[in-house]
Parts: sequence; C-alpha cells; structure tokens
Amino acid sequence: MGQQYYHTSEFAKKTSVTIRTLQYYDKMGVLSPSEHTQAGYRLYSNEDLLKMQHILALKFLGFTLSQIKILIQKGPQQILPALQTQKEMLLEKRAQLDSILSIIGETEKMEKDGVVDYHSIVKLMEVMQMELKPEWVNKYLTPDERKTMRNLAINSYSQEALKKLSDQEFIEESHLQYTLFRAELKRLVAAGADPGSLEAQNLARSLTELNARRSQGDPEILKGMEQAWLNFNSLPSEKKPQIYTLSMEERDFIKQVFIIMYKQSAE
Repeated sequence: MGQQYYHTSEFAKKTSVTIRTLQYYDKMGVLSPSEHTQAGYRLYSNEDLLKMQHILALKFLGFTLSQIKILIQKGPQQILPALQTQKEMLLEKRAQLDSILSIIGETEKMEKDGVVDYHSIVKLMEVMQMELKPEWVNKYLTPDERKTMRNLAINSYSQEALKKLSDQEFIEESHLQYTLFRAELKRLVAAGADPGSLEAQNLARSLTELNARRSQGDPEILKGMEQAWLNFNSLPSEKKPQIYTLSMEERDFIKQVFIIMYKQSAE
C-alpha cells in the first residue's frame, strides 16, 4: 500500500483534534506536515498519523507539550525511562493525596461526633505542606546538595518570590522537563550538532517555555532566577549538584543556540 496523504481537515477528523491544534503543533515544532501542495496547503502522511497517536498517548499520560516535543524528537527508546519517572512522581503524589483524604475523613468523622480535634487539623495542614518538600528530590540530591540548593534559593530570591514559588503546583513536572532538557543537550553536544538545527532550536524553545512557566512573568521571580544562576555558577565545582551542572561545552553550545534563536526572532 502506497503512502497516503491527508489535508488538514481530514487529518484533524481522523485524529479527533481541532485544526487550530494542528496549526499550533506545527508552529511549536511538535508535529509538522510531511508535505505541502503547490498552493501551500498542509499534507499529513501515514507516518504523521502514527506520530500523532504517540503525541496523544503521551498527552493522556500527563506529559506537557514541551516534554512531548523532546520525547518525540528523541524517539521511542527514550519514552520508557520518561514514563518510569512520570510513574514514580504520580505514585508519590497519589500517596500524598491518599494521606490528605484519610485525614479529611478523620476530621469529618470527629466533627459529626461533636469533637473538634485541632491537633488533627494541624496534622492535615502538615501533610498538605508535603507538596513543598516532595520526597522525589531525595532520589536526585544528597543531603548536602539539598542544603546547598536551599541556601542558594534563600540567597537568590526575595521572600515574596519564594512564597510565590512555593505556591506553584508543578515543581515535579518542572524537574522532569529539566531532566529531559539536560539529556537532550548532552546528546546534541556529543553528536556535534549545529546550534542552528531544528533540534537545537526546539530545545532552546522548550527551556524558554519552562522558564516562562516557572516565572509566570513575575519580575521578582525572574530577578531571583537570574541571581540563582549567577550564584550557582560561582559555587566551587565540588559543591554543585551534578544533576544541575552543565559542562563548558554544553554551556557554550546552548549559548550559541540562544544567540541564533534571538537573531532569528528579531528578523
């Protein structure tokens, strides 16, 4: 059976997504049509259909668009480790939610019995605060490294910015995205990739999106992020957690990638 192509409307109907979604995926470099007609209309192939099925599956499993873009670029062999990380994070979050639900149930029962147990309510609040101290961090950072990063945050961010960051609900997701970013950056540098290549530029955009989501455009958080990066780079090598450390080659490469990206956006 030969290659079959679909116009945008046909492809949208076949994959149960909107035309606007397809246009957005094309713009963001997640899924672009394999061909175009002479008139400039998009044509999607059977391979694009298979790729869309992968995208929809990853989206269903809770991956963000930036994560999906990197995973699609890296191929199926990288999806399983990412799924395992996602699974571990979700299991920990489920355990936290189970604890919260259990304590809420206990508190409701006491209230029905006419007994208000403030100790139980305080316990509930403590469990909810676990979101600010997720256990998955222990898997990647030693106690000394956690102390280093905690001091780095305190010395880089204002109290207002720290409060706003602690209220964010996607710390685990941000960690996963950054882990994927690091792995892809390492791969591109090892492969001697061109900083202007589509893969490199997509990587820069994924980091830009991650930072934008982290900062939410807040000037206090942005200022803290910049200061944290400066403070991190000034640390002695033995003090830097390896999970966040970039080699000189990686730093030079991503710097060139961003220079090209900003130059292209200004044209």
